[in-house]
Amino acid sequence: MLKIFTVLIMLLALRCYAGTESNFVQGPFEISQDSRVSIKKENDVNQPLGLYFENKGHVMKIDGYDVNGGFPNIETVFFITLNGVKNVVVLVSWNVMHRAERISGTSYQVYGYAIQDGGMTRNTKITDDPKLWGDEGEFSGEKLYFKYKNAAAIKRYLLRKY
Repeated sequence: MLKIFTVLIMLLALRCYAGTESNFVQGPFEISQDSRVSIKKENDVNQPLGLYFENKGHVMKIDGYDVNGGFPNIETVFFITLNGVKNVVVLVSWNVMHRAERISGTSYQVYGYAIQDGGMTRNTKITDDPKLWGDEGEFSGEKLYFKYKNAAAIKRYLLRKY
């Protein structure tokens, strides 16, 4: 009986652990010995993905990614140093389809986060840069193209501009 109980406890623990791990969409990525960043699934229909920063065991939600005509997809996550400050850059995309409006394509947004003084904050210079968000595909009958759809293109732009 003790063996069966032990096996059941182990299976339950394994299932809980596996359930926790499946919440990770990207990461965790190690920033330093004491800190990490990750993107996790959320139980929120309006904001199904969240960006989390962990420092010395303390976990904080930094940002969330909204449903914007479609479910948010994480295209890339990378680190870059700009003006001596380490940044995390996240490219999010949304598949958008509205036949009546003649919209069929993908919307993109680049988000930036500065890592300083043991914390992480939104880098509004990156996030609010109008060149780092846009659409690709057919939108209201017009063919649109977005230049910054991968880490290499985004890095080139950021290093040139900032």
